Amino acid sequence: MGYRKTAAFIVFVMVFVQVAFGFGPLPKASATAIETDGINLIDSVSMSVYDSNGHSVNGSVYEQGSDVKLDYTWSIPNNVYKDGDTFSFYIPDEFLLFNDIPKQPLIFNDEEVGTFYATKDHKVVMTFNNYIETHNNVQGILTFKTQFDKQVIKGSTTQTITIPIKGGDQIFTLVFKPNVTSTIEKKGVPDGFNPKSINWTVDVNKALDSVTNAVMSDPFPTGLKPPVSVAVYGLNVNLDGSVTQGALIDSSRYTVDFAGGPLNVRFADSPITSAYRIQFVTDIDDTSKTSFSNTATFQGTNKTPVNSSTTVSVNYGKFLDKSSTGYNSATQTIDWAIKYNYREESITKANALLTDTFGKKQQLVSGSVAVYPIELDNTGKETKGAAIDPSLYMVTPTSDATDNGFTLQFKQNINSAYKIEYQTTTIDRVESNTTITNKIESRGQWTTGTRDIKQVVLTKDNGPVNYQNQTVKWTIRLNEDSKTMTNVVLKDTFPNGGLQIVPGSLVVTPDSVPGATYAVNYTASTPPGANDGFVLTFNAPITGPYTISYTTKFNNDWLNYNWQTGTASFPNHAAVTWTERGATALEVDSTFNPNPQTQSNGYKSGSYNAKTKEITWTVGVNYNRKPLNNAIVQDELKSGQKLVPGSLAVYPMTVQSDGTPGQGATAIASSEYTVDYKNDILKVSFNQSISTGYILVFSTSLNDVLIDATVKNTANLFDGTVAQSKDLTASKNIPQGGEYVNKNGAQNGGKIDWTVNINRGLSTVKDAVITDVPSPNQMLIANSFHLYPTDINANGTVTKKTPELIKDTDYKLEISTDDDGLQSFVLTFLKDIDTAFILEYQSLIVANNGDKVSNKVSFAGNNVQSVTKDTTKEIIVGVSSGSGTGSGVRGNLIVKKTDDADHSILSGATFELYRLSGSDRIPVGTADSDNNGLATFKKLLSGSYEVKEIKAPAGYNLDSKAYSVTINSTTDVNLEITNKKTPTPTPTPTTSPTPTPTTSPTPTPTTSPSPTPDPTTSPSPSPDPTTSPTPDPTTSPSPTPDPSTSPTPSPTPAVPTPTPSVDPSPSPEPTLTPTPTPTPTPVPTPKPTPTVVEKTTDQDQMIESKVDVPLGGSAAIKDKPKHGQVTVKPNGSWKYKPNPGYTGPDKLTIRVTDKDGNTNDILIDITVDEVPLGNDLPGATLPKTGEGSHLNVQLAGLAVILLGVFFLVRRRLFRGK
Repeated sequence: MGYRKTAAFIVFVMVFVQVAFGFGPLPKASATAIETDGINLIDSVSMSVYDSNGHSVNGSVYEQGSDVKLDYTWSIPNNVYKDGDTFSFYIPDEFLLFNDIPKQPLIFNDEEVGTFYATKDHKVVMTFNNYIETHNNVQGILTFKTQFDKQVIKGSTTQTITIPIKGGDQIFTLVFKPNVTSTIEKKGVPDGFNPKSINWTVDVNKALDSVTNAVMSDPFPTGLKPPVSVAVYGLNVNLDGSVTQGALIDSSRYTVDFAGGPLNVRFADSPITSAYRIQFVTDIDDTSKTSFSNTATFQGTNKTPVNSSTTVSVNYGKFLDKSSTGYNSATQTIDWAIKYNYREESITKANALLTDTFGKKQQLVSGSVAVYPIELDNTGKETKGAAIDPSLYMVTPTSDATDNGFTLQFKQNINSAYKIEYQTTTIDRVESNTTITNKIESRGQWTTGTRDIKQVVLTKDNGPVNYQNQTVKWTIRLNEDSKTMTNVVLKDTFPNGGLQIVPGSLVVTPDSVPGATYAVNYTASTPPGANDGFVLTFNAPITGPYTISYTTKFNNDWLNYNWQTGTASFPNHAAVTWTERGATALEVDSTFNPNPQTQSNGYKSGSYNAKTKEITWTVGVNYNRKPLNNAIVQDELKSGQKLVPGSLAVYPMTVQSDGTPGQGATAIASSEYTVDYKNDILKVSFNQSISTGYILVFSTSLNDVLIDATVKNTANLFDGTVAQSKDLTASKNIPQGGEYVNKNGAQNGGKIDWTVNINRGLSTVKDAVITDVPSPNQMLIANSFHLYPTDINANGTVTKKTPELIKDTDYKLEISTDDDGLQSFVLTFLKDIDTAFILEYQSLIVANNGDKVSNKVSFAGNNVQSVTKDTTKEIIVGVSSGSGTGSGVRGNLIVKKTDDADHSILSGATFELYRLSGSDRIPVGTADSDNNGLATFKKLLSGSYEVKEIKAPAGYNLDSKAYSVTINSTTDVNLEITNKKTPTPTPTPTTSPTPTPTTSPTPTPTTSPSPTPDPTTSPSPSPDPTTSPTPDPTTSPSPTPDPSTSPTPSPTPAVPTPTPSVDPSPSPEPTLTPTPTPTPTPVPTPKPTPTVVEKTTDQDQMIESKVDVPLGGSAAIKDKPKHGQVTVKPNGSWKYKPNPGYTGPDKLTIRVTDKDGNTNDILIDITVDEVPLGNDLPGATLPKTGEGSHLNVQLAGLAVILLGVFFLVRRRLFRGK
């Protein structure tokens, strides 16, 4: 029975819980994004557009890419949302954001109600603070300075931009000015080939201006008739200036007049704001004109006249034209063509007469005249039809004292084009080259055609060439026109020498057999010697063509002039006499010009390996294979080259028939030659006589020198002291040779990434210095500088590699700011350089949108001679901004240092200034307080800054607080910072270690050289006079590392909130020496305790903070948390998020390393609190998806109910039994 009662009680409790909580209101979780509730806080959006001068545009048509200011008016419902709630929205893509907009305050009634920021991808996030929980009617305006994005806004000039707001969308319909060079454009197109009219179009108001009383005027050039009609169409203009014709405009919207003057089209609508196309046609009245030019004008009462001129060329066929279309030299026949009436005019039968003459040396080939009809398309391209019947025309040969010729008379009227083709041939034999002129005349107009004809009695040519054998073949053609020639004698000579007929190579061949017999006599000896010609005598008349061929050897040394100072070439002369001509010979010449290797008796080439900085030279000598008794190759190495020891090798040379030199597979023994290298002159002397070619291969090094863009070398071949070659010269281009500095930059959001390529030419330079002067509208980011070594490929390609060089070991970097606020930096290499480096750094953009940002970088160094090179890179930047950003002006910050008690002036304090840009803190510089207590930072660009004391005046505690400062005008900003005196420690007579003060909340000493900004540090109250302040952690005998230990309660109400420091005067200087305590035995120095920072977050919620990082230093994670994930940036920013569902303590350690390598560990103690369940005030928080769900409770209740039903059924079953 007790069991049953217990079960019933359990069922009752579970059902009660289900009823009480399962169907009640859901508790809310931590606040998240407001927009997920379907709420839009944006009430309206206003847009202001500005021109290039910064003036507001009041019209309805905007320039593409104009600057825009967007004002988003927002408001938040009363008593609905709470601290930490966010609202996100997106700025439309049509507006260009160049960079992230850093966090800015949300202002309402001069109070900060939260912050907002924007990212480059157009997302805006507003985060509210607890102000909205205690105030009603909170509202404000978000302002963004941006511009229209030309890469997104494309196509039509009319664009629609939609922005979601409360209750719907706000739609902006915008009209943009197209990209046109002129608002009016006139064009004309003739009506095809041989046109009868011209079609005109005049596009007006393409710029879409508002024009009152608009009118287009177009005067007609002479030679054109007025148009019969005019049509006006709408014109669609795209952003890129392209147009498409629209619909026809009703004639009631314009008037047309052109009586006795220009054509005027007046628009009835006033003003017009659209573009229009005016079309009309004019007939051509004067067909003698080949072009028509005129100027159309568009104007209005509010628009000055704008002109557009055009010239239309009309293409007519020629009335008469003549040319030669072919020539047969063997028969001396010329083909002729006459183009007649290609203007397609109407010509009467009487006027359709042509007269053709061609001099007394030509005659018409009987029956060769033919006439063809011609059809011309719109481009003038002709199509020849079949020849017309000869009965339609009559050809009559003519001859007078000066000309032979013919006439052609059409037997009917014509109005189309014709082509007349015929042939002429020479009357006498052609024995010299000449030009034949042919004239055609009709209706008082005439033209000529010409044809060059040549004699073919005797011709001569050379080839092919065999360089391996050093031979060339010659070919003579005789009597190619097949005339009868009697007593023919052919004489062949070599005017400049250099040739020798190869015995047995002379062959005489008739084109048809049998041929006449002949005899050959050589001019000097048989067989022929060098430079000997020959005489060929035919024993009988010849009536057909003959070919005479033979082969000669060629040799530069046989030439009768100095080939080393001239050009080695080999002319060949032939002369023929025969009875029919008389005593005068007919002469021809042919010249053989060998390849460059033959002309120079050698060659030279080179290849460069940038990785080794070596040039490999290849020198081919004695290409012509001359016998040399004392062969010497001499090569002067210039441009600082040094012979690479052991690199010289000599190979036998082979020459192929096409002249290509080949290098033997195996080098000859070094015993066959002697090498002498001194004073940069390389000599290679062959120990035996040679009669073949050789190839010398050796390498030179450009190490330890300044490397120019081109290296030139010249080699020579001697036989003893007598030159046996021309200068064998080669030049090698060195990749980036002569380049010492090269710079590039690219915008990256609000920064510019600069890259400086240093010494890509690989010169060896001593005392190398890079000096860089940026333009005033940017700020160097000191911790962004990285100098990298490089890898060099053989082809000279330079690529960055790691690890980077070490500052103050490999190079020295100094960033300076002058009295006008202008920055520069000097990078000095501490060692000689002989390779390339890449310097990368960033600068913060403090320019306005569209400004030019430039950097001038120069390189200086020396090596035998001084080197100074400079280059400048310019970038036009785009800048987007939000409410609260600066204006670009410069101002001064004056920090006054005084005593906290009596405000007396303090000197000797050092302050460091940081520029704030988003999450970045960029060091600007340091300043010391002078005798007037003033530390001045001059000429600071507008924006947000932080100033922090890094060194206190002597005898005073350091003020580690960071003070925010805003520069937004030229007015000086004054800031007073006070310091408290350092209490004088009193020595204690005891020899025991100094006790820890009882007023300290925790005895952990501060060991960080740079105090973390996370905790708000308040100085501890002055201890009892008998207690030592122990400023140095090394004197603490028992440091307590656990930051979670509760402080000892104190009855003194002035005890501060527990902090990680026990030092009553916290100082970042770990080297301070405390007042010595008399003790006979030194106290061992304990290990410094990490600085402790305490943080709290809620379950599943991320927390963000930052630790202080000294200038030039960096931060990194040392010990990861056990129950969450953390990311740490080098600038000290960190984020922590607990593992899902985890609550309780967690910790992590961040290690800060300064520029000198000193480290400081900062322990972050994090408490992850549970999110309390229950009913919050209505609307006070926003639930996350899945949070606050009672599914587990409901399922448990259901299970208990089912269990109760089970027991009830079981009980009844037992009773039934």
